[in-house]
Amino acid sequence: MIVGMKRLTILFAVWIGIVIAALPLLVTPAAPTAFTARAEGEVYAVAETSEVWFYKTENEDDKLFCIPKTYYVKVIARGERFSFCEYLRDITPYKKVSGYCLTDSLTFVDFVPQRPFLYREVTVQYVLPGASLGNGSFAGKEESFVYYGTRYEDGQLYFYVGKNGEFDYIPAEEEITFELNTDYLPEPETPATGSKNTGGLSAVQIVLITLAAVAVLVVAVFVAHGKKSAPPENFEP
Repeated sequence: MIVGMKRLTILFAVWIGIVIAALPLLVTPAAPTAFTARAEGEVYAVAETSEVWFYKTENEDDKLFCIPKTYYVKVIARGERFSFCEYLRDITPYKKVSGYCLTDSLTFVDFVPQRPFLYREVTVQYVLPGASLGNGSFAGKEESFVYYGTRYEDGQLYFYVGKNGEFDYIPAEEEITFELNTDYLPEPETPATGSKNTGGLSAVQIVLITLAAVAVLVVAVFVAHGKKSAPPENFEP
């Protein structure tokens, strides 16, 4: 009886040892999630499409320009319908503008983007006064203007631009090209080295479990064969 208990204890110890040895491989740590914390008091929202309007007032008739696609506005006050926002910073020759965006048109993020605004200048020459959508203040000039965004009116493309604190529209023949932001898109998960991290067991893990089961079976067979049968009660040597 004592010998049998010892053999069972050895069998149990072998099984526990195999499980402990395989545990680090059976439990695959999840890949760390990359994120950037948002600075205290700063909220940004991205224009995922080219149809996010920047308005002068909380009125959709007071539209100024469409924010460049994949660039951001700094949200000063988030409202149910309109949010009060800022675009660009006061860095010569650029000048910050304040206005409103439809809250539902924005995609809010929980980080501070590295390049939230598109800093771009355009140079266009005007000959005919009144050719601009606005007040025509830039007509007849060939200079560089700070570009804010675009607007189509009656089939004509206009750039909303500024210079020395003055703002107006200038007609354009085609959209400008610029590099798109992608930092607001979710980053693909990177699996841990040496594992597929698919949520199931890998081939290596399955093999280890199989070997562990076989080892236990072999030990059990060995113990069964090595066990002596008890002599019958009426046995006489």
